[in-house]
Amino acid sequence: MGFDETKLAEVNLNPFTKIEEWALLTVGNKQEFNMMTITGLMMGQLWFKKTLEVYVHPTRYSYSIINKSNYFTVSFFPQPRCKALEIAGRLHGNQCDKTKETGLTPLFDQNGVYFSEADIVFICRKIYHTDVEESLFDSKDVFNGYYRGNNVFHRIFIGEIEKVLKRDGGSD
Repeated sequence: MGFDETKLAEVNLNPFTKIEEWALLTVGNKQEFNMMTITGLMMGQLWFKKTLEVYVHPTRYSYSIINKSNYFTVSFFPQPRCKALEIAGRLHGNQCDKTKETGLTPLFDQNGVYFSEADIVFICRKIYHTDVEESLFDSKDVFNGYYRGNNVFHRIFIGEIEKVLKRDGGSD
C-alpha cells in the first residue's frame, strides 16, 4: 500500500482521542533521522496557518536533529500504542538503530521521513519555537504535577501543516 495526499479539510481526526493512541514524531532526512513517540500535541489554527505543535525534551536525541531541521512529521498508526511506538519512546536513536529495533519501514519525502506502517502523516514546516519556562506557568500545580522539580524543560515547536498523507485504504 502507498500513500495519497489528501486535503486537511477532509481529514476526520479528533486530536483529543487520537493522541491517546500515541503518535510518532520524526525529524531529519534520509542521511540522518530519528523518531520518538509523543503523547501530547496541539493542532489548530495560529497566525492564519493550520498548525501542529510538538514538544521535545533536550535530553532526547531528536532534539538536536529537530533544531537543525526545517521540517518534521507526525504519524498516526492503525493500532493504538503498538509495540513499535513503545520501543520508539523507550530507546534513544543515538544508542541504537531505532528503525531496526521497531521494525518500521522509513519512507522519504523531500521534506521529511515517515513510515509505511502509518495510517496518516502530517508533514510540517517549522515556523516557530520557544522553550518552556517555569516563570511563565500561571498554574504552579500544573508545573509541579508534570516537572516535579526538574530544571530542564521541553522546547515547543510549531509547524505549519504543508501536506497530509493518507495510506491507501487507511482509516481516518
